[in-house]
Amino acid sequence: MSRLAALLMVPIATFLASCDLFHTTSAPPAGMGQEALDGKFAFIVSNVNTSPTFGRTPAQGVYVIVSMAVRNVGTEAQLFEMAAQKLKDSTGRQYSASLVDPPLLGDGNNINPGLQVSVKEAFDVPPDVRPTQIVLHDSASSHGVPVNLAHPSVPAPASPAT
Repeated sequence: MSRLAALLMVPIATFLASCDLFHTTSAPPAGMGQEALDGKFAFIVSNVNTSPTFGRTPAQGVYVIVSMAVRNVGTEAQLFEMAAQKLKDSTGRQYSASLVDPPLLGDGNNINPGLQVSVKEAFDVPPDVRPTQIVLHDSASSHGVPVNLAHPSVPAPASPAT
């Protein structure tokens, strides 16, 4: 009986290991301009900026607008969920997307295999928030993939002419 139990444990252990349940190492987060994969989507964040409005919609605080390409690397159409994407600030607070351009209505948020779309997501945040990362998801239930966000550098003051 103990021999049977030992034989059953090998396939179970192999299965659990393949599910990444015990995966402890992870790659560093991607940065802007680098491909980041989560499930059936490959994301490339190209730009981050702020604005008091997004289209004609004024922000309650300020919009952090994240521009990205989303490519379906799977074999079937995949739903892009605006609300699944999360912006994080330096204190660890998370913000959900408020708006997306182009607007995704009906089946418009399905991306067919091999195709890529460019989107801008607007996150309404308090004016003093400094976003540090966006966590991109292929669905609301996926683990997500973090992407570190670069902040525009403040130009150094000009030195006086001598």
